[in-house]
Amino acid sequence: MRPNYIHLPKLEEGHPVNKLRESFNHRNEVILYHNDPVGIVFIGDSITDYWDIESYLQLNNGKRMINRGIGNDRTQWVRDRFTADSIQLKPDWIVLSIGINNTKALDVDQSNDNQQQIKTRILEDIEAMIVMANENNINIAVTTLTSTNRPKLEGFITRSKLVQIINNEIKQLCTEHDALFIDYYKQMTETKDDIDYLRNELTDDGLHPHVFGYDIMSKVIEETFTDIYPIQLKQR
Repeated sequence: MRPNYIHLPKLEEGHPVNKLRESFNHRNEVILYHNDPVGIVFIGDSITDYWDIESYLQLNNGKRMINRGIGNDRTQWVRDRFTADSIQLKPDWIVLSIGINNTKALDVDQSNDNQQQIKTRILEDIEAMIVMANENNINIAVTTLTSTNRPKLEGFITRSKLVQIINNEIKQLCTEHDALFIDYYKQMTETKDDIDYLRNELTDDGLHPHVFGYDIMSKVIEETFTDIYPIQLKQR
C-alpha cells in the first residue's frame, strides 16, 4: 500500500518553485514508503540546491542526508512547503537556509519601508518554521544569509547592511527558540570601505558559492555539529 503522505500541487504557471515540485513529491513518497531513516534535511534556495552535500559530508549513523533546495525560493514559499519537504520526512535535524532572494526587491526600492517589510517577512517566516519543527520534536538549525558580491546592482549596499541586521536577528531567534545557529557569513565575507562582500574567490557570479565556498560551508557544518550530531567531512 502506498503511504499516506503530503503531496503538494504546483503553484501558478511560471512559479519558480514548480520546477522541482513533482520530483520532491515522488522522492518524499519513496522515503516514507521505505521508512528510510533521515538524519538531516537541508532546505532552502539555490545555494542549497546546487550543493552536492554528500560529496562533502557524511553521517556516521547510517541515516540519510536529503537536499530540498529550490532555486529562486523565498522564505514564504519554503514555509508553505516546509511540512511536506522536511517535517513529514521525520529527520533528526533540519538545516534551514533561506532569505537572500527576498531581498531582490531592494534593486528597485531601497526605502526604509521596503527594508522593514523584507526583514519582517524573512524573520516571521523563519520563526514560524522553527516553531513548526519544535512542535514536531525535530531539531532545527538556521543558517545566516550569505553576503553577496554584485556591486553593480542598485540595492547592493543596502542589501549588504540589511543582511547583517537580519543575521543578528536570526541569531536572536535561535536563542529564543532553542534552535542551533549556523554562521556561514563570518568566514565567507570580507569588508571593504565598511561594506561587506562575499569573498571573490568563493563565487563565480557574486551570489552562489562554487566548490571553495561549499568547502567552507561544509567545514562550518562539521564544526557547529561537533558533539551534537555525527556529521563530518568526507576524507579526500
